[in-house]
Amino acid sequence: MTTSRRGTRSLSGKIFSTVLVFTLCVIAVMSVVLTSIYYVSFERDGEMRLMSQARNAAVYLNETSSGSNLSTLEEQFAGLVRFTLIDPDGVVLFDSSTPDASTLPNHASRPEVQAAEASGEGAVTRFSETLGTDTVYAAVLLDDGSVVRLSESRESLLAFAGGLVVPVVTAFAVAALLVLMLSRLLTRRIMKPIDALDFSDPLENEIYEEMSPLLVRIDEQQRQLKAQNEELARAESLRRDFSANVSHEMKTPLQVISGYAELMESGLVPPEDTARFAGLIYSESQAMRSLINDVLTLSRLDEVQTPLEHEAMVLVDVLGVARRAAGRLTMLANEHDVSVEVSGTGAVMRGNETLVEEMAYNLIENGIRYNHAGGSVKVVVCEEEGAPLAGATAGEGEGAARADAASPARGGAAAAHAGATAASAAHAQRQVVVRVTDTGPGIPADKHEKIFERFYRMEKSRSKETGGTGLGLAIVKHAVLYHGGTIVVESELGHGTTFILRFPAE
Repeated sequence: MTTSRRGTRSLSGKIFSTVLVFTLCVIAVMSVVLTSIYYVSFERDGEMRLMSQARNAAVYLNETSSGSNLSTLEEQFAGLVRFTLIDPDGVVLFDSSTPDASTLPNHASRPEVQAAEASGEGAVTRFSETLGTDTVYAAVLLDDGSVVRLSESRESLLAFAGGLVVPVVTAFAVAALLVLMLSRLLTRRIMKPIDALDFSDPLENEIYEEMSPLLVRIDEQQRQLKAQNEELARAESLRRDFSANVSHEMKTPLQVISGYAELMESGLVPPEDTARFAGLIYSESQAMRSLINDVLTLSRLDEVQTPLEHEAMVLVDVLGVARRAAGRLTMLANEHDVSVEVSGTGAVMRGNETLVEEMAYNLIENGIRYNHAGGSVKVVVCEEEGAPLAGATAGEGEGAARADAASPARGGAAAAHAGATAASAAHAQRQVVVRVTDTGPGIPADKHEKIFERFYRMEKSRSKETGGTGLGLAIVKHAVLYHGGTIVVESELGHGTTFILRFPAE
């Protein structure tokens, strides 16, 4: 199977093309610059040499008679430079390149002639209309007012550069070959530390400084993936444990229901015992119903990773909800001979009223079930001034910090959610506080964390007798986190238990 890699590029090809283009550009620029410098230097030297010859010619003409000097100079410069003698009026008296000087135009306006008449000598490079080429002119003023001028043809800059085409092209070809070899060498040297990268520990590699941000990001992502994998593994383990616990908890009532129903179906139950057996079946079915309801409640809380938006919540009268929950438990309280008292002041929070009532119901129910005859459960609701809530922590009891470890889906999300609510609570100092206190046997300090785990029971035999599902406190914990609150436990063995819930007040 072929894997498509759109957008990938060869590093060696990139190095080769970059170095080649850069080198050829440098060669081209340097060729133009050096050619220009050489041409200008060559022209300057030629101009100085021609001016020196013009001065020598002027000295000779000033010292000799005009009859013999022209023929002598003509012989001296024959084939080397053009020799011209111009009278003070600009008339050409002699020109070595023209047999009949009288045919030449007046040279009084020529720049080199005017420069010589003005300062004694002048040198100019210009296009010669007579010869049709670039020409260097050097003119010197004679004692009689005439001007002697020497000129020499030169190649133009373009013509001069044209003569360098072959060397430049050769240099380009050699450069391309050298760049090809150099790019391969550079690629191997550059890729050597990259190929040796150990991504299992990115920050321990000796690599280019420019790659440090990439390696830091890879390291961060690996740490995140490792943490996520560990969280997923923990969640999977908790899910398996949860499933096993649910199956185990449902197995006993199902066996009881199935066994009694089979006896009744086969007619082996005496008529006088039918009502008792039916009562046992009903009791076990109710236990299963409670277990299923608790499991469904936890499942819904697990699915919600963040609190509901404020628009989706309602204002909840916490004191009224607590009284309603206590009223639903009146019969259970009478059966266990436990008194329930709800008191406090009006306290309003924004939340899910059903979940708030579920929290109060489970805490009061626990206080009733795990109590002694003649005991009591007191619920106090009020508003207090307090520091901004920062999620469930061990501020007042270490059991609050890690109780969400029992949740396979929420886990770290619960803590993150609680932390997110801290910002919104930072400006609301008023808190709704719910204290649920019972006179039960108390909870040892080392069990304050564990009691929030799903299906955890301090005394399994007693828990079975009391009829609890083992999910009540787990539901309370998750519901508290769902509302951005905190829950702590204050309890000592033999001295009862107090659960303290705090929520941002509306």
